[in-house]
Amino acid sequence: MSEDEIEITITISRKAFEKATRLAADKEGPADELAGLMSAEEYIERLVEIALED
Repeated sequence: MSEDEIEITITISRKAFEKATRLAADKEGPADELAGLMSAEEYIERLVEIALED
């Protein structure tokens, strides 16, 4: 983690986590070329980063 990053903890439902797991592995889904290369946790982290970018 760099000096410009802050670590947080979130709680999501099991259903949401299972959906993130599926989407992270779906080559036709939003993960695109990264499908299967990231965990559900990494996928969720990336979604949050994209949603909050300037």
